[in-house]
Amino acid sequence: MRSSTALRLLRSSSRGSHAGYRDRRKPLLFRNGYCSACEPEPNSPWKAATAATPTSPVPIPSGDHRQLAIEQELFITSKYSPGSPLFLPNGAKMFNKLTNFLRTQYADFGFEEVITPTIYKKSLWEKSGHWENYAEDMYAVTGRGASGETKGRQAEEDEEYGLKPMNCPGHCLIFASKKRSYRDLPIRYADFSPLHRNEVHGALSGLTRVRRFHQDDGHIFCRPSQIQEEISRTLEFVQLAYKTFSLGSYRLALSTRPADNFIGSIEEWDNAEAALRKSLVASGQRWVVNDGDGAFYGPKIDVILKDSDGKEHQTATIQLDFQLPKRFELEYQAPAPEMESRGLATTDASQLAVEGPVTPVLIHRAVLGSVERIMALLIEHYNGQWPFWLNPRQVLIATVNDSQPVVDFAENCRKIISGMKQLRGSKKAVPPYQHISVDIDASPRFLKKKISEAKRKRYAVIAVVGNQEAAANQLIVDFTAFPDFETTIGKHLALRHASASSEGATSESAKEGGLVEQTPYLTAKDLKSLAVKKLVPLAGEDSKDAPPAYEAAAIEHGPTRNGPPTPGSKPPPRGPFPLDIPVLNQLRGKRVILASASPRRKQILSTIGLQNLEITPSTKPESLSKEQLGPFEYVLQTATQKCLDVYTLALENSLKSIPDPALVISADTVIVTNAGRILEKPRSEKDHIGMLKMLRDQRVHKCYTAVVALAPREDARAPGYNIETTVEETKVVFAANVSDELIEAYVKTREGVDKAGGYGLQGMGSLLVDRIEGSWDNVVGLPLRATLALIEKAVLNQEDVELDEDEDDE
Repeated sequence: MRSSTALRLLRSSSRGSHAGYRDRRKPLLFRNGYCSACEPEPNSPWKAATAATPTSPVPIPSGDHRQLAIEQELFITSKYSPGSPLFLPNGAKMFNKLTNFLRTQYADFGFEEVITPTIYKKSLWEKSGHWENYAEDMYAVTGRGASGETKGRQAEEDEEYGLKPMNCPGHCLIFASKKRSYRDLPIRYADFSPLHRNEVHGALSGLTRVRRFHQDDGHIFCRPSQIQEEISRTLEFVQLAYKTFSLGSYRLALSTRPADNFIGSIEEWDNAEAALRKSLVASGQRWVVNDGDGAFYGPKIDVILKDSDGKEHQTATIQLDFQLPKRFELEYQAPAPEMESRGLATTDASQLAVEGPVTPVLIHRAVLGSVERIMALLIEHYNGQWPFWLNPRQVLIATVNDSQPVVDFAENCRKIISGMKQLRGSKKAVPPYQHISVDIDASPRFLKKKISEAKRKRYAVIAVVGNQEAAANQLIVDFTAFPDFETTIGKHLALRHASASSEGATSESAKEGGLVEQTPYLTAKDLKSLAVKKLVPLAGEDSKDAPPAYEAAAIEHGPTRNGPPTPGSKPPPRGPFPLDIPVLNQLRGKRVILASASPRRKQILSTIGLQNLEITPSTKPESLSKEQLGPFEYVLQTATQKCLDVYTLALENSLKSIPDPALVISADTVIVTNAGRILEKPRSEKDHIGMLKMLRDQRVHKCYTAVVALAPREDARAPGYNIETTVEETKVVFAANVSDELIEAYVKTREGVDKAGGYGLQGMGSLLVDRIEGSWDNVVGLPLRATLALIEKAVLNQEDVELDEDEDDE
């Protein structure tokens, strides 16, 4: 056969769904199943779309990413390659920003990037089990030596090839390429190689359902004892990424063994599912179970996001695989191999003296999932209002005229702002840098038209330059595309200076462009500095420094008593360290549940060393009567009800592999006015303002926080647990001179919307308060000293419960 390859489909594009065993009652869920099959649901509209032949194109909603992509010039599709988007320059910029964002995080999470082939022999897919379980969704490639001839054929060449739908077999080949020791593990590989899956034609949709796509594909080869830590780190990676993209809340779903089409024993599946459940419980996030929706080789955790139409998409995924390492005969050397394979440690010298092979565990993980799909969700989510770092159109320089001095000045500014200026005249290769995308519009058109078009194209920053600006070496910069410009970058030193210098002066260029008065003048260097320091940083980035050691703090005020540190000596470990007291030592490493979603309570408990709290808020409605019970009993019974509800739920969902909770803590806070009225969280902005005005006018109110601690009893005495309660009272005095304007401004900050009484003493709400009498952290949400005493009493002082007189008489 000639050297040009022939590409053919294993099945025709009109084939039906092969997912008939799935639950037909499930809601529509677009899945791009990473290493699992990605068939459509039986009741999905894709099947109908495949069978029907529409006479006219289906209209695309205006908020659909396909329509937005046309407006923003991000990608196109072609009938010559259905399901394979062609990214335009703007789309390619976005794609690269997303992948580079992940590459930047890989160093912190211990991943090394690899590049693997696009096609493999059919025998590899047979070895991995994909040819048997996944062939219908694969493309076969026919090449030289695969014609089936027997005469003169080449050894190991007379077979089909398959375009890879996933990267895991290739990563297994890399792991098997050399001998491995237990000291080498975990080994984490990442791969952005393109993947191909033969989706039915009716299922194809923009970027959400494609045939050629890229994943932030990662595989972790680890020891059995490292499973929970690796999965927890991956969930942390997912949380970091989705917080950065501000895509809103997502839900976690544990997909278990399919009814059929799975490999491995049921016992292995049960062990794998138990490991994932344990990691989900430890994460403190809410999760659900999708029975029978796992991959054919192992269970998985899926991250589910909703698009702008409320349709659900699976994005990130974490899959546990005990089967593929066995199929590829992967192994590493470790002492006491039998104990090692069960994830157990031993100190027995006779067992440790024996070293042997152990099969590693494989964790498949994708943080974004399909890069194309996450792009579709981001396009719809931001609707053109991109964060600066992700915007493919960051800066436009519009010239007032097309004279050579003005155009030359604009080009020079572009080089400075983009970061290319320092490379001028250099013959060295261009190094990596934080690039700012800058375009120039020097077309011979009216300036107003240029600016109008730039705003329509959603440029983040529009700079104007004319003869006057070129002579003064300045740009007129319009930041009005930023809705929160004043709070985000309005206080930047260069911008404040520029705004002050431009007060009362508006250039001819600004007037011609219709720009607002006092639009700041900046040099190209100032704009570059502003962009790098204030616009490019990702959303949610924190730059908190670690607390200094005592010696470092003392050096700031003079030499230490013991003289300078010895050269080469290690610095002392940084504090603060966990409290070393019996009750906290006893709870360390055990399951502790906080029956509250309050981040303040979690933070307060973390200060005494309760770091890995399981967050499980009560879901039962609070139906107690405030009028009948009064504030003290109401807050106490509410907290007690929450605690018992969460404890009961934890026991009902318990597994052999997950221990019962060692402690459950709940709390409830209310504000009580002088008239005895109980205030909880404000229901609306109007209610919020009225609540704060009432507290100001009455001056004095009380804050009640009830805390409940529940610990299982070590004996068998009913009810099986020890429960301790307390109610802390704090008097709060509002300042008399708090104005209505301050209250209304505070309400607009939304700081107090989730707090009883509508204010946060730990934040800007302290502006409203004159003083308090009692525990400060009680007003914040949890009296720490009283809570610690309660925990000690519940866990350590489990004295026999005295029998009631009625029981004695029986």
